[in-house]
Amino acid sequence: MMVRSWVLVIALAAVGCGPPSSGGDDDDTTDGAVNNADSSFQGCATATYNAQQVPAAMLVVLDRSSSMAQNSKYTFAAQAIVQALDADSFDSMFVGLYAAPSGSVPGPSCLLGGLIPVSCQAPAFPQVDLALAGTSKSGAATGVRHDIKAWLTANGTDNGQGDASPMHAALTAVIGSLKGWPMTGKRIILAVTDGTLSCNQFSNRPGYADCNGCDHDWENPMNIATLVADAYMDPQKPIETFVVGVPGADTYDAQGCNFPPYRMRQALSAIAYAGSPVHVPQACTGRTYMQSGADPTLSCHFDMTQGGFTPQRLADAIAQVRGAAVGCTVELPRPPDGSQIDRSKVNVQLQVDGTTSDLSKRANASNPCLTTGCWDYTADGKVELLGKACDDLRAARSVQVKVVTGCMTRVL
Repeated sequence: MMVRSWVLVIALAAVGCGPPSSGGDDDDTTDGAVNNADSSFQGCATATYNAQQVPAAMLVVLDRSSSMAQNSKYTFAAQAIVQALDADSFDSMFVGLYAAPSGSVPGPSCLLGGLIPVSCQAPAFPQVDLALAGTSKSGAATGVRHDIKAWLTANGTDNGQGDASPMHAALTAVIGSLKGWPMTGKRIILAVTDGTLSCNQFSNRPGYADCNGCDHDWENPMNIATLVADAYMDPQKPIETFVVGVPGADTYDAQGCNFPPYRMRQALSAIAYAGSPVHVPQACTGRTYMQSGADPTLSCHFDMTQGGFTPQRLADAIAQVRGAAVGCTVELPRPPDGSQIDRSKVNVQLQVDGTTSDLSKRANASNPCLTTGCWDYTADGKVELLGKACDDLRAARSVQVKVVTGCMTRVL
């Protein structure tokens, strides 16, 4: 999986179809137009225009529990988040950051009568609110990417007593923030954690006992799976939740002393499946949480307890989440003169990592275009890349999509 830079470009109509031309890279102008479009459609276009995907918002949820300080896990995660969000593919996306725990609260009465503070505070709002990324990267003087990097630079892991992780409270707050996002579009949660789901003693939810006399402090993963499943199935503002388990998210303690009395890999796999069942690996196991469940053969979440954990691997996962959740749909351009585009004279070109291909529109809606990519119109008139074309787009480092008008549509 590669971190990709996705530049979406729309090419507007000229008249007639000229001969193919090798062309060259397009040069942006101050009004967003690009002259002399390359490809075999060059004679069909006089200008290109920046396209907008369906709007999307992603909140990254970062586990700040004290165990994240071990083996540079928090440092690697922070580096990966900044690196991934700096990709051009996030320019048209709203992004933000939420981290928990954010401090200590008085402990539950079962823990020495509440005299010991515990790191179970979860903030009501993201530390960095959702904002359009735009073109300003993390090294700029302003912008949401700058703000995320600045916050991660200034804040490490929580240094309170114990190794607590109030993930249920964190996800509840994040779901509320995403539902409050005022736009119509994709809503995405990416949770990065090393497991140890706790702080449940402060709720009335069912949970598991620990060795401190607290009868339900360990979170029952079904509580979180139900929470993200309900968010996913919201008919008005659905939210997809993706989970990354970094080293430490593979624990098990039958006695529930130092770790929860269930296999963490199985728990996170079930949460990931509940949060985005359409975007988990088709062969993944551990889709339903059971306390006695074994570790999955293939996890439904990004399981970085297996195969090594590096900033690049996590950055690749973040890029893949964006590609999977946002999809392969682009808007048709609106000509500046107010005219209507002739949908019988629309063609699509895809450039993936420097290789250009002219895509055909499928003639039959039942054609999945698995071996030869194609495109079609959505019910609301957008252009959707299908099959291999969509797969290539999601996996690429750099992508350019052009919608070219003026020549009769090529049909497959």
